[in-house]
Amino acid sequence: MHLSLTVRELGERRKANRKMRARRILMTRAWGIQIAFILACAFTLLRVNCFSQAGGHAAKAGPSIPGAYLPPNEQHPAIALPIYHKTNHGVYVSVGTERSFIGAALTGAKALYVIDYDPVAVRFAKINRALLAASNNRTDYANLRLTVPQDVWRQRSQQLAGEDKETLANPDSWIFWDKHVRQSWSGRFGDFHTQPKLPSDPFFGSNYLFDDLLYRHLRRLAKSQRIWARLVDLRHEEEVRALCKDLKSKELPLSVVDTSDVPSADFGGASVAARYVMLFSQYSQDDTLFLSTAAAHPPGINWSYYAFTRGKIRGRDGNTLQRWYEVEMKKISATQQLLALLDDPDAINN
Repeated sequence: MHLSLTVRELGERRKANRKMRARRILMTRAWGIQIAFILACAFTLLRVNCFSQAGGHAAKAGPSIPGAYLPPNEQHPAIALPIYHKTNHGVYVSVGTERSFIGAALTGAKALYVIDYDPVAVRFAKINRALLAASNNRTDYANLRLTVPQDVWRQRSQQLAGEDKETLANPDSWIFWDKHVRQSWSGRFGDFHTQPKLPSDPFFGSNYLFDDLLYRHLRRLAKSQRIWARLVDLRHEEEVRALCKDLKSKELPLSVVDTSDVPSADFGGASVAARYVMLFSQYSQDDTLFLSTAAAHPPGINWSYYAFTRGKIRGRDGNTLQRWYEVEMKKISATQQLLALLDDPDAINN
């Protein structure tokens, strides 16, 4: 009786052990599958968000939040007038939305080339160009921009040709504009749509929506098909080279390369700026300006402007240019005073 129970117990224990081993195997396999899945996801994200650049550099592919920088956040462009007045009035190349149109207007540029790595910003530029080309005067432009229904855009498109005609006739363009500009999540467009009266008001002395001379210059560029827009990531050498070749083919002097705060750490840092400046320099004149902005203290509210001429940049290596950008950003961030620095000795003599 006792022996019989022992054998039975042994059998039950063997069955239990087999079940435990099977359970362990299943758990091990499940754990392995989980690890493999996690690694696969990580590798996929890495491939999506990173790319190989010349020189072994890596950067994110496109904006993490498309349209985040659509509203104009640098609200006092007139600070840069001492720099703008030094331009050769050729092609104004610029990232951003309103920043690019304002810069071209204030410098009296012969053409405007809007570039950005955000397709939302490029789309804004194309629609705004079509609105300028379709407008009869500044008041009419303001109505097209701010109030009229989509039917009016479609009617006005019949006066245009090519891409502008297609852009204004497309109902999606009006929907996009109504959502992102007229009813923007940000109050920055509201500031731009409000007439500035005091020097402290946003966009004082720089708002083409309330200035006939600035508006007429942009309208003339739009009607003469001298406003272009394309996707360009300044961290991609091949894209910058393609842009430069296109600029060269247009046989217009390069006036300004305005890259906003791309040299900041948020967009790759001063080393990125050094690389694209050296590329643009091959297609520019000694009076071409490489313009950027940096956040003054406190950051995110006030912005200062700084620029280097190609004449000062010529013959410098990437490390030197990187150091210049770092000196300027550090200098600007240390003060509440809003600056407009051109070939700043503190940088170029460093």
